[in-house]
Amino acid sequence: MHDAAPNNSTADLGAARRAELRGVIALTVPMVITFSSRAVMDIVDYMMITGLGDPNAQAALLPAQMAIWTYLILGLGTVSLVSTFASQALGRDRPKEGSIYAWQAIYIAIVFGVAGLALQPVVQGIIHLFGHEPGVQSLELTYSKIALLSAAPTIAAYGLGWFFVGVHRPWTTMWSAIEANFVNTGVSFVLIFGHLGFEPMGIAGAAWGTVAAVSYRAVRLIVTMLAPRAAAMYDSRKTWRFSWKHMRDLLRVGSPCGLQWLCDVAVWTIFVNLLIGAKFGTIELIATNIAWQFMRLAFLPALGVGQALTALVGKSIGAGDPERAMRETRIGTLITFGYMVLLSLVYAVFAAPLIGLFSDDPAVVAAGRKIMYCAACFQLFDAVAICYTSSLRGAGDTFVPSVFFIISNWLVIVGGGWFVITWFPEMEALGPWLAASSLIMVTATFLWWRWHRRSWMNINLLGAADASDGLG
Repeated sequence: MHDAAPNNSTADLGAARRAELRGVIALTVPMVITFSSRAVMDIVDYMMITGLGDPNAQAALLPAQMAIWTYLILGLGTVSLVSTFASQALGRDRPKEGSIYAWQAIYIAIVFGVAGLALQPVVQGIIHLFGHEPGVQSLELTYSKIALLSAAPTIAAYGLGWFFVGVHRPWTTMWSAIEANFVNTGVSFVLIFGHLGFEPMGIAGAAWGTVAAVSYRAVRLIVTMLAPRAAAMYDSRKTWRFSWKHMRDLLRVGSPCGLQWLCDVAVWTIFVNLLIGAKFGTIELIATNIAWQFMRLAFLPALGVGQALTALVGKSIGAGDPERAMRETRIGTLITFGYMVLLSLVYAVFAAPLIGLFSDDPAVVAAGRKIMYCAACFQLFDAVAICYTSSLRGAGDTFVPSVFFIISNWLVIVGGGWFVITWFPEMEALGPWLAASSLIMVTATFLWWRWHRRSWMNINLLGAADASDGLG
């Protein structure tokens, strides 16, 4: 008789923990598929470009993509916090407030789109700074000028996608990404190789495929926002107006994240184009391009788990349950770490055959194998870093982590990479890759410490936000 209450209590606790695990998996699965679809899109593009049989095109695609992402990423990082605001509003049982932030993301996207058109004349100078061989530079310029047109729809699609994740409707985000993938594959195939009456466009066709895909996705999500179901649940037909208050909130918390992402992509752009491409030449650049395709299979699904954690942690904090946020973060980190362990084993054992899928040049395979070994080590720490920074973002803790990222990236990846190249040139491209690997290990340790320090529990992100602002 006396044991009934404790046993019932234990059973209830176990049921609650299983429910939390199911909740993490339910949000994580569609987000992993969403981010994996982006990896598939990039790999399919690279495979089609490889099918052209032009080494210059193989070398040009990744640097050109990274140059464009250096511009887009500031906007993407800023609007990513739509998920945080939407999930915390959902946790407080104020879901309609979250849609105000989603519409502010579209206004940010429009600004970036207009600015991107103005930057067209600047692209040539930036590409020239890479110092790649003339044939590679020409193709990088071709791709970049077209891809700049994707700025507005890309940022709008990401902002709206993150809103649906924040309100725990991740399948909407997932299906829009998958459908965009099909659009990209179809348009790119037709234009790259010249089908259905079109002249072969080569790498320009891949750029137009991307523009078509992200434009489709943006329109698809806007239509979903305005559909009767979303209008009833989130007042999305009334919250479309520009709101200084909510825009200010989004920029205040999102800008540090945007600057961090900008720094991250800028540093890796310098790393790939200057520390690798310009210093060691086309062979090392092709090897890096190929290895990067496999790295995407690791970090993009991990980013999907991270985005799910942002929404889960945000909702738990909005509901006043930070301990549940701690448990959800632990579950997500274990899932991601396990996935990375499996991929690390694959990379370590099959490094050369994987590189050989894209090139039969022994020099490329030899260089790529070393990079894959580095990836097999650092991505284990990357799993930890992605999960904890995502959970901190769900709590609204963006400033200190962003400052740490910005300073450490420039010091270790750029500064450390340059130091290794200068003083240990015999290490070739492996030197800067080792420097980059060391940073990821340090970053993971810092973010683990910051999360477990629990200072994020003192953040009141929404505060006394007035949900009526922006409503019709």
